[in-house]
Amino acid sequence: MLLVPSLPAFLERYPEIHVDLGVSDRPIDLVAENVDCVIRGGPLADQSLVARHVGDLPWVTCATPAYLKRHGTPTHPSDLESGHVLAIRAAPTTGRMFPLIFERDGKRIEIEGPHRVTVNESHAHLAMARAGLGVAQMPAFMVRHVPPTELRPILAAWQPAPLPISVLYPANRHLSAKVRVLVDWIAALFLEGGLAARRPSRPAVAQG
Repeated sequence: MLLVPSLPAFLERYPEIHVDLGVSDRPIDLVAENVDCVIRGGPLADQSLVARHVGDLPWVTCATPAYLKRHGTPTHPSDLESGHVLAIRAAPTTGRMFPLIFERDGKRIEIEGPHRVTVNESHAHLAMARAGLGVAQMPAFMVRHVPPTELRPILAAWQPAPLPISVLYPANRHLSAKVRVLVDWIAALFLEGGLAARRPSRPAVAQG
């Protein structure tokens, strides 16, 4: 949703670069799968990789107007524990379900709540929310082009901390000029999209 629409301009600027883009929520082994770099969200645990923080994605909690008409609009996260259904995303490798997280004034609430369907991929998660299958929580950029007649934000005062996004590459692999310009382009793309890093963006060893 962010990179692909901008790829034509990148390829025009660097006609000698060929991009093999893999898209999946599955974590990969960069060395074993011969991948030059990867974009990951959340805390970083693999200390064998070099990480460049490029942005922070705010979250949105949302549901369809039809769902809210049927179940009511929650005014507090605890309202989701009864009388509501959650559209849940699960980890693609472990199947562990991600709870909806709410934070406000130093207070943190996690809601696992009732659910009927789980998915393990981000675009399917968005499709599930748009189908009215429950209350969903996802990075806000995923729904910024979805009209409010399809998805309506809720509980705006209870959003969790933004999701940090990093570009990672192997520490023991020579960073070619082609990979370097790609990494710089990704960082610039987040900056132009208003998702720029709030922390220093210099490369650092990834830490959990």
